[in-house]
Amino acid sequence: MIKQPLAIVGLSLFLVSTSANASSKTSTDDLNKSQQKITQTDQSGIKSQTKIDGLDDQSQSLLMEYRQVLAETEQLALYNRQMTAIVNSQQQELVSIAKQVAEIERTERGILPLMSRMLDSLEQFVELDTPFLKQERSTRIAMLDDLLLQADVTVSEKFRRVLEAYQIEVDYGRNIEAYRAKQDNVSYDFLRIGRLALYRLSNDGQQAWVWHPSKDWIALDAGYMRDLRKALKVAQQSAAPELLVIPLPTQASLKQPASQQSTGGK
Repeated sequence: MIKQPLAIVGLSLFLVSTSANASSKTSTDDLNKSQQKITQTDQSGIKSQTKIDGLDDQSQSLLMEYRQVLAETEQLALYNRQMTAIVNSQQQELVSIAKQVAEIERTERGILPLMSRMLDSLEQFVELDTPFLKQERSTRIAMLDDLLLQADVTVSEKFRRVLEAYQIEVDYGRNIEAYRAKQDNVSYDFLRIGRLALYRLSNDGQQAWVWHPSKDWIALDAGYMRDLRKALKVAQQSAAPELLVIPLPTQASLKQPASQQSTGGK
């Protein structure tokens, strides 16, 4: 009678123990599953955060690239506006150059005959002028005549040379000059006072003549020789300038014949 309850109690304890073990195992499994889910969630979060960080970096890179492209676009727009203005200016310049070329062609057709007439006038002027440096001046004009016919010389250069010849002739009237040349195979010293007077002195300095507009040499009085020699030295820059008294060709000079060499009109 006493053993039966004990058996029942033992069975109960066994059942309770078995139930507890089963319950404990279930709790452990649930805990493991929860931990796995938590771990999976954490890993998923880490992946998501990594993806978010990557997207953020990508977006920042794209933003910087966009700003750079925008800045380059603005620069290109400014450059295009500037180039458009330059092209427009160049087109206007081309139109102006085309007009100038057409005008130059018309000018060349008129300037060449003009230069020819200018040289003809200069040649006549030299022929009628006081006969100083006659060979040099005539040679200059002859060279300019040849220059006008040279195709390898520009029109502007030809015109410059013609104007230069005119300027030389103008300068003759503003300065004094001394030079030695032959006349009728006889050597003389010549003294030019602008275009006001031209003197001829013998090399020994004993005789002198003045050119008269009547195209004749008038012999001068020996009393002028001292001043004429001084003037010759001043023109040769071998003496300091000073005030000198020299004769000028006047109507009174015509009273003295050119054949007289020792005396003459004053």
